[in-house]
Amino acid sequence: MQAAVAMVLRDGEHGTEILMMQRAHHDGDPWSGQMAFPGGKIDPDDHGPQAAAERETLEEVGLRLGPQDYIGRLDDVYGLKVNGQYSVLVSSFVYKPTGAIELTPNYEVADLVWLPTQFLAQRDNAHDFYHPHAPEVKMPAVMINETKQQVLWGLSLRILTIFYDLVGWELAVLSDRDQQDLRDIENRDIVRRHAKNIAKAVSRSK
Repeated sequence: MQAAVAMVLRDGEHGTEILMMQRAHHDGDPWSGQMAFPGGKIDPDDHGPQAAAERETLEEVGLRLGPQDYIGRLDDVYGLKVNGQYSVLVSSFVYKPTGAIELTPNYEVADLVWLPTQFLAQRDNAHDFYHPHAPEVKMPAVMINETKQQVLWGLSLRILTIFYDLVGWELAVLSDRDQQDLRDIENRDIVRRHAKNIAKAVSRSK
C-alpha cells in the first residue's frame, strides 16, 4: 500500500509547533487511537502522493493546503515488515500555512494536538511503550498526554526523527541509543532521497 501524510507547522507561543492528530477508535482498525499526521492511502484518482496528502488533510482536519504553504518533501519510508513484506510506503510533505489556520476535524479524528518542537527536546517526556501486537518488543516512544492515551511512536516518530535530523533540531526526548536505532531503520528503509534542501526551506519559513 502507498500512503502520504502532511506535516503542518505553525508559529506557536513558544516556537514552532507541529500538527498531530489522534485517530478515532474503531474496532478492527490497526491504527485506531494512534497519534499520526493527517494523511492516508493514495487513491487512484489522486495526481500523485502530494495531492493525496493535501486531499486527506482537507478531509480529516478541514485544512486546505496549497503551493504557497509548501516547504518540501521528506524521504519516503517503508513501514515495518509484516510476514517478510513491507506493509506500506509513506511519502511525507512539509507545510507551513501562510494564513490563519482553522481546523474542523471529521469523524476519523478523536483529537488534534499542536505539538511544540521543544516538547521533543525534553527527556522527561520519553515513554516505555510495547508494541500492541508484540508485547515483548519495547519501542521508542513519547508520551504526549497520558490521560488521553496519546503516545507518539512507530512510523510517525520515525518521520519526525527524519525531519529533526534534516533541520538540525534536538530530539533529546529519546535516548542516544533509541535515536540511533531509529536512524538505523531509516538508513535501511528510506527508498528515495527528496529532502536535500528542506533544512534551508524550513529556515526561510521562520
